[in-house]
Amino acid sequence: MKIYEQHKTDKDHIATPRYVVEDIYSLIDIESFKSIWFPFNNYDSEFKLRADELNLKYKATHIFDDLGNDFFTTEPPANCDLMISNPPFSNQNEI
Repeated sequence: MKIYEQHKTDKDHIATPRYVVEDIYSLIDIESFKSIWFPFNNYDSEFKLRADELNLKYKATHIFDDLGNDFFTTEPPANCDLMISNPPFSNQNEI
């Protein structure tokens, strides 16, 4: 079992529902952005899954991925014009 699968049950893993992602994408006109970064949304994130359906250009990273991309120490991808995510709630004051 991968680290991500083990942590899906901890208190900080609150997946954003599909309908919320769709509303956000509609409100911000997601297709107008050229390069998007999902810093907490690798794996089964609705942000990422919907972006795939819309053929959006994005980079998805997560602290539990193979590279250990911690949001607090990872630089945004070059030419990124939008960062969108649902960060770990317990760290809200650090963001």
